[in-house]
Amino acid sequence: MADRQPYLNTNFYGPAVPPSTKAHRSRRILCTILKVAISFIVGVGILLLILGFVYSPTKLEFNVSSAELTQFNFTINRNFTTNANIRVGNPLSYKLGLNVTIRNPNKRYRVYYDINQMGVVYKNQRLETQWLPAFAQGTKSTVVLNSRKFEGQQLVLLGGDEFVEFNAEKSSGIYPIDVKFFFRLRMKSEIESHGVLWIEGSFD
Repeated sequence: MADRQPYLNTNFYGPAVPPSTKAHRSRRILCTILKVAISFIVGVGILLLILGFVYSPTKLEFNVSSAELTQFNFTINRNFTTNANIRVGNPLSYKLGLNVTIRNPNKRYRVYYDINQMGVVYKNQRLETQWLPAFAQGTKSTVVLNSRKFEGQQLVLLGGDEFVEFNAEKSSGIYPIDVKFFFRLRMKSEIESHGVLWIEGSFD
């Protein structure tokens, strides 16, 4: 076998064998498809970012426009002590009237308030919670929740220092009463007749 094919053991100085063109074409096609896909994904991402910025809703504005406190006093428990480390429950009688306004500054979104709560808190202790009826609010409008009355008696835990603070508040006539809101709501906006965007949120 070696005698019949001696040229296989010698160097070959002829022209190089040309590579296959099919492999190069498939690679070019694959690169083109990959570039188009990346460009499409980037374009869609930029479009969604712009739409999110344009159609992002503005926060609703809540404001207590007026308040009237006609009763706010404690019935001191006989077990009450001035020790700051011991807190004793004391009945608090209260009568509070509130007018609340809700402003929707959005010109694209209508607001639907499905589940609504409004509560009064004193020294991090809830005095009363009221359920409000469901209602809707149009774009760029203000809703007034008139004459919400909170009246009753609630047991409030007080220590010696807190009772001293209450006496100071009573002398000044200024009480740190917090009004808490909880809304389960939807914001609705038609986007170029292609669909409806729903947003849900809860606010305290």
